[in-house]
Amino acid sequence: MRKSEIHLELGYYTDYLKLIEDLPILEALEKYTEEIRNLNKEALNALDEKVYAPGKWTVKEILQHLIDWERIFSYRALVYARNDGGITPGHDQEIMTNNSNANKKNLENLLQDFLQLRTSTISLFQSFDQVDLLREGENYNMKMNPLGMGFIILGHQIHHFHVIQERYLPLLGREVELVKGMRC
Repeated sequence: MRKSEIHLELGYYTDYLKLIEDLPILEALEKYTEEIRNLNKEALNALDEKVYAPGKWTVKEILQHLIDWERIFSYRALVYARNDGGITPGHDQEIMTNNSNANKKNLENLLQDFLQLRTSTISLFQSFDQVDLLREGENYNMKMNPLGMGFIILGHQIHHFHVIQERYLPLLGREVELVKGMRC
């Protein structure tokens, strides 16, 4: 199923979906996995713990945030697909990031974790049929389904890759691409 088949009001997630082409979910998951594989590790390592403004996350914290939330969004997709209906109470991204110890982690290990997680996410979505993908559940104040969650995972990734490209990489003082040879 494609992004255009979501047919739900997704509130603040709508901005994430605008960043993604109208592809079938599995094709989109594969495509944006390639962006993770092709990240400019040299540039990311060079950024180290630089931030573009006080109180902003480091690149490692952003990557850990993406990993954490892909796990949460995948869990929600599973809950909806299995017709459980609801989700656990909300999560505070600031508390999670502050307790992630991301800056103590090796960049290569973070990226490997991200890729392994994405493989798991793809496997999860391969297990869903069309009925599963459209089964609705409650996501706080809106209806959600696994198809929507899958595209939110990708839009969230693209959003944060844009932030890194536009706000972090200029800190290196030279023009650098975040994703080698690809649009992000």
